[in-house]
Amino acid sequence: MWKIINIVQLLLIVVVNIPLILIALVIGVFSRKAMKWYAMYIWSKFLLLIVGASVKIEGKEKLNKDNSAIYVANHSSHFDIPVLFNKMGFFLHFIAKIELKKIPLFGWGCSMVDIIWIDRKNKIKAQQSMHEAGEHIRKGLNVISFPEGTRSKTGEIGMFRRGSFMLAQQANVDVVPLYLKGTRKLNPPGTMSFRPSKVTIVVGDRLPIEGYKNHSPEEFANEVQMIVKKMEEEYS
Repeated sequence: MWKIINIVQLLLIVVVNIPLILIALVIGVFSRKAMKWYAMYIWSKFLLLIVGASVKIEGKEKLNKDNSAIYVANHSSHFDIPVLFNKMGFFLHFIAKIELKKIPLFGWGCSMVDIIWIDRKNKIKAQQSMHEAGEHIRKGLNVISFPEGTRSKTGEIGMFRRGSFMLAQQANVDVVPLYLKGTRKLNPPGTMSFRPSKVTIVVGDRLPIEGYKNHSPEEFANEVQMIVKKMEEEYS
């Protein structure tokens, strides 16, 4: 029964997503700000409705969209981004691998909303991208990063890579840890199956960058990973 339901859901995602992205591209020609609003409140809402996701946020009072930061979260599902778009209340510019830019429509749309592309295979280009990201953040953009680098296959929070934390130090901006609960059940990694799920975004305390300037990026990454793991234990 679930296989049939999942096939229908997958078809709906394709059928609905294509016109939604096309509409977004048209909007983006006239206003990138309007396109970001559309991604947050229209595109994400339709996708989450199709797969049966119910999303809530804990600790929303800790958010401050006017004080730019790098938000870091565990990564468990293709739906992590729509979940965050749906409930954060402001647009998060995510860091993505350059390969995704080649996906028709999706890649074009991401470029129009100032997504930060990283070429992991080319160290020089990766450093240039991180420098550009730092400039964007200093101008007031809020960024979301998944420092595990890939979706967790086991459900356990993996090692946090140093890139996001090096960027925070270079850009002199705070880090805000997030824990995403329930997205793995919604869409397990490596599958095209979906299950209705209650998803919770847990917002941790803002970490002022002043307290981490003397840390190595690796130490900074390890400390934040432990914070997110503690959030996981608290909400498990």
